[in-house]
Amino acid sequence: MIETMVNWAGQSSTAWWVLSVAVLVILFEAIRTSKDVFWADMVEDDD
Repeated sequence: MIETMVNWAGQSSTAWWVLSVAVLVILFEAIRTSKDVFWADMVEDDD
C-alpha cells in the first residue's frame, strides 16, 4: 500500500490535482468570508 501511494505521488498529474484542489478551497473560502464585499453594491438599500 505504501508503495502504491509513493508511485501515485510521483506522477506529474498528482501535483496538478493537489494544486487544483488547493485553488478550489482557497476560492471557496475567499468567497464565503468576503460575501459582503462582493455583493455590497447589489444589496445596498437606498433610504
